[in-house]
Amino acid sequence: MPESVLAALQRRQIEITIGKLLLTDDHYMRLEITERLRHLIAHADPSLDKSQLSEGALEELQELDLLH
Repeated sequence: MPESVLAALQRRQIEITIGKLLLTDDHYMRLEITERLRHLIAHADPSLDKSQLSEGALEELQELDLLH
């Protein structure tokens, strides 16, 4: 199934959120951002193609155990 426009926007939002995660070293901010990522992924459009995320984003999501 091709990725919908909504899924493409959500993918971009996930990428931006991962960028914020990488820019902070505050523990509590990282927890909050990680929870936001968990929420974004859980409620993403079913057509979201996670394989189109950047390599760095995929690595970060794997480290956080958010890829299922």
